[in-house]
Amino acid sequence: MVFSLNYAAPVLLALVSILAPQIVSADELTGILMVEITGLKDETGNVYISVYDSDSTWLSEETVMSKKVSITDALDGQLVRTELQLPLGDYALAVFFDVDDNGELDSNFMGKPEEAVAWSNNAVWNFGPPSYEEAVFTLSAEPITLRISMRTL
Repeated sequence: MVFSLNYAAPVLLALVSILAPQIVSADELTGILMVEITGLKDETGNVYISVYDSDSTWLSEETVMSKKVSITDALDGQLVRTELQLPLGDYALAVFFDVDDNGELDSNFMGKPEEAVAWSNNAVWNFGPPSYEEAVFTLSAEPITLRISMRTL
């Protein structure tokens, strides 16, 4: 039996409409990032995690995701643990411990944080916050765990 174009087109269209929803682009794939936070001096309050995906938005209000984590709810021994699901790609995290529970990172007149802070890769403050390149990591299909140590500057 030979298919003519008159019959092949509707069959192909039907196959594409059935299979198309199952095809996932790379932009739609998500990875799991486990964040473990150490070095908190208090077991109450909240930590805030901000996720960035570019140097141009690094440490700005333009985040990929921001998450408020209750320490008492996420405490596991000495660690505060939380999970983030993000599209695969490159990211950097900024974390702060909100001591006074005002939802903002408090800083002095020179811009130096007065509350404990940390960045992915445990990048350090050297006369200012670390660069995006110092904090960036790659999230792939395999789950990863970042252990971040809080520091008071």
